[in-house]
Amino acid sequence: MLSAGSVIAGYRVEGVLGAGGMGSVYLVANPVLPRREALKVLSAELSRDNDFRARFMREADVAASLVHPNIVEIYSRGETDDGQLWITMQYVEGTDADDALRAGAISPARAVFIVAEVAKALDYAHQQNVIHRDVKPANFLLSSEGGVERVLLGDFGIARALDDVGLTVTGSVLATVPYAAPEVLSGMPIDGRADLYSLGCSLFRLLTGRTPFGDDVPVPAMMMAHLQQPPPRVTQYVPQLSQAWDQVIATAMAKDPVHRFQSAGDLAAAAAAALEGRAIPVVMPPPSTNAAPTVMPTPPTQLGWSPSATQPKPVRRRRGRWIAAGAAAALVAVGTTATLAMQPDSSPTATSTTTTSAPPVPVSDLESLMLTTEQVSVIMGVGMNPEQVSTNMGGDAQYMPDKECAGPWAPGQRLVYAGSGWVSVAQQPLSAPGTGQPPLPYQAFQAIVGFPSADLADRFRASQMGTWERCANRTVQYESPGSPGLVSIIFGAFSTTDDGTLTMTQILEGAQGWLCGRALGVRNNVAIDTLACSPDDAVGQAVRLVNEIAAKISG
Repeated sequence: MLSAGSVIAGYRVEGVLGAGGMGSVYLVANPVLPRREALKVLSAELSRDNDFRARFMREADVAASLVHPNIVEIYSRGETDDGQLWITMQYVEGTDADDALRAGAISPARAVFIVAEVAKALDYAHQQNVIHRDVKPANFLLSSEGGVERVLLGDFGIARALDDVGLTVTGSVLATVPYAAPEVLSGMPIDGRADLYSLGCSLFRLLTGRTPFGDDVPVPAMMMAHLQQPPPRVTQYVPQLSQAWDQVIATAMAKDPVHRFQSAGDLAAAAAAALEGRAIPVVMPPPSTNAAPTVMPTPPTQLGWSPSATQPKPVRRRRGRWIAAGAAAALVAVGTTATLAMQPDSSPTATSTTTTSAPPVPVSDLESLMLTTEQVSVIMGVGMNPEQVSTNMGGDAQYMPDKECAGPWAPGQRLVYAGSGWVSVAQQPLSAPGTGQPPLPYQAFQAIVGFPSADLADRFRASQMGTWERCANRTVQYESPGSPGLVSIIFGAFSTTDDGTLTMTQILEGAQGWLCGRALGVRNNVAIDTLACSPDDAVGQAVRLVNEIAAKISG
């Protein structure tokens, strides 16, 4: 921690504005201009991580591209002589909406004003193809200039451009859980309407003094509530407010993004109408090319979603309901990340993923198809430590009382592949510690299984499709060798990608609350069986492992 008077990157420190696990924020004097700025310095550990450095630079560039009177401006970035990354931004003297609320200084009229100003920032960012991903009152900065209140949206630190390559596979799930949209918690693709859900949660807090699903609720229960429970009613906690507010929150926090307000300005206009006693505009879902309802939007990178865009054709899903998460990790305060799966909507056909016209992949070449440690590290977003490659199937499934669900639980299990006709396997686990408090683990597992023919490989995938579907939304147990007691494995919903890859989310209670994603794909005569455990986008990472390996298989 730097003291007042210290100099860093040419900036003189005047005081400490905040500190956390990722680094510290200082009030500094600009070395050239007569102004004070906020300077964020990342921790030495994160600054040494090459993948994080690249991510930080990219996200800083995204934030710096936004120039709007309601967005905190980014000035510069760089690194110190000893390699620590830093970024300078506009210093907003005043408070934030969360602190103002705690001080009892937020009336319904002021809440509407704050939300309307934040809405301007969000609509601008969305028009620039950028989503904020962490909309909450603590990031609504309040200052007074000449007796006029200004509201600025800050902390675009986890904002991401929608055309970022990392979002073309699946949406990111970084979020503050009390304000997180269902599609964010599920690891599904997201667009700006996830920010609108968070803005609705923020409005609810500013009106009632509490987060939508409670302030003292365990993280797993809060996640479950976002995924499953109906939006709360404002009038339950503030009876003197009109029921019009209930309608505003119900629309803003609709589970299906199609049924939410389609721009932040629309949400702000509805809030103003509720405040003034006027009729709340009815949200009409955008026209769709498919009559089936859409539970989640398709990836915004492919759709070019904007606040005025029409709803695209739904992604193929399986019919079902929202799931309940039974337990999750002991995560970092409320600024946590999580990955669950939601039960999707329409039923896919068991489309074959093989190309039988191509010659089979020689089963002796399976190890050459494995990703390198560097490739896995890029996908996981952290440096991974590899273990030895094995040419034997795993036997951990024997410790599961409910062995039927061993398939969606762990890759490369002998019990799962028994009788399928497989002839060869190459598999490898990789792991790395996380960076949170407590550390969140990162694990990856790649298993590549060879079959005599593409037909046999696809038959195995088809049989697993039924098994994974039966295990969806169930909780099973596993007795870890060497560890006392049973670990509960909470499965999310089963889904398939457009190319037929099976996906499943799971939470391992009792194993530090690991959040994991499973994926099983088939290319030619090869089954690609992967797992990713991460506080980031576990399902998306597991799918990326499959796709990167599949890219090595001709035909």
